[in-house]
Amino acid sequence: MRRLVLVVSMVVLAGCNRDMFKPGVGAVATAGSARLSPERLADFVGEAKGAQLNSETADFIANVWVDYSLFAQAVAKGESLTDSATIAGAMWPQITELKATLWHDSLMAKRIKVTPDAVTQAYNAGDVRLFQHLLVRSSATATPEEKAAARKQAQKAVATIKGGAPFAQVASQVSQDPGSARDGGYLPVGPRGRFVPQFDSVAWNLAPGEMSGLVETPFGIHVIRRPPLAEVQDRFDQYLRQSEIGALDSLYMDSLASLKHLKIESGAPALMKEAISSPDKMSKSTKALAVYDGGKLTVHDFLRWARVLPPQVTGQLKTAPDSMLTRFARILSTNILLINQADSAGVQPSAAEWADMSRQYAQQLDTVKAHMDLAPAADSSASQAERLKVADAKVDAYMDQILTGSKRFIPLPSSLAMVLRERSKVDFSDAAVAKALEIGRARQAAKDSTGAKDSSKAAGPSGMQPAPGPAPVPSTPAPGN
Repeated sequence: MRRLVLVVSMVVLAGCNRDMFKPGVGAVATAGSARLSPERLADFVGEAKGAQLNSETADFIANVWVDYSLFAQAVAKGESLTDSATIAGAMWPQITELKATLWHDSLMAKRIKVTPDAVTQAYNAGDVRLFQHLLVRSSATATPEEKAAARKQAQKAVATIKGGAPFAQVASQVSQDPGSARDGGYLPVGPRGRFVPQFDSVAWNLAPGEMSGLVETPFGIHVIRRPPLAEVQDRFDQYLRQSEIGALDSLYMDSLASLKHLKIESGAPALMKEAISSPDKMSKSTKALAVYDGGKLTVHDFLRWARVLPPQVTGQLKTAPDSMLTRFARILSTNILLINQADSAGVQPSAAEWADMSRQYAQQLDTVKAHMDLAPAADSSASQAERLKVADAKVDAYMDQILTGSKRFIPLPSSLAMVLRERSKVDFSDAAVAKALEIGRARQAAKDSTGAKDSSKAAGPSGMQPAPGPAPVPSTPAPGN
């Protein structure tokens, strides 16, 4: 199955209007009815374990606060977050990927034909092979006694197999290689050289159905078997299909780009770097990164996807060479062309797939609500104003808890943050962020100064530091002395 190069994770950290500081606007951020003061942001930054006192940290924390605040307010107002329109907006990356995958797989299914003769030929040709093994671990630093015990355990397994027990059954019970043990000891189909030399040299000399003796590698003691074709025909069939999909996929996507006359603009890398560095400023830009028949990839489109990428990926994009950014724009554009084809063909998730996504989404909402303790904010016996006050207090408390590590950070479902921001007024102040950092640095300097003074007092006139631990006391006399 093909998966889009873009995957979804974490909280969306952008997608808002950022106003420069104006007279009378003292908040770092506003999220609906909630305001984040520079002093409170300084508190949060100071609480964050291992975080650096810089604008990136402050922006990250402020954006997380905005997302949680909007979510808590929606709960307090009794807004439906599980209607089909909200789910579609919040889950659009998963829905888009599913549609593209369904369309791609249907195309590949029509083009790939793997016959039983092709499977037999691939098995007999010997360019690739499939092995089973079981492993009794024994490290390179193991004592002779430990190695002897490992060999004895492996010999016992061999005796069990020779006594008539299926290799897969024994491997599942005995092998200390968890990945293959769960699958009867089967290893993936692959070429020579895939495994360490000690393993390969024995495995590639096995005839179909033959089992090795004990084989020692840096991982321990192995017993290796080459299953006959009858046992692994389905596995070879799947391997050939995946190999053909890989080859056809590349050809198909290249032909799609060529058919639509896809062209990456020369200024795309610079625009992408600028957009990643200043997403708020560039969020509505319609400048083209790529053009193709019937459409274009704009900076806005790029940011929409970038906002649901893992932070480490967006971090890499900031410093990536132009060649990598150009390739990224091309991959994204061809995936969008594939999605457009799926839409034109009317591809949609099935009722069961939609129900499954909706269920997962609702479970995520419930998890976030529980971790934030938002049940009191949804108390219908209280007025909306009272519920909103409770919601703000719960956000404030939860931010303290996740930053100090007393509670786990639970992100909002996928793109729900973007949906909530589109429904509410969100503003940021760069100057107020700078003020928060100024407060944080002043607090840190005062703390360091206080620590230095206390240390100086403890050192005494000579300036020598006291030895760690309690003051020495006379030793207790031994009994009888």
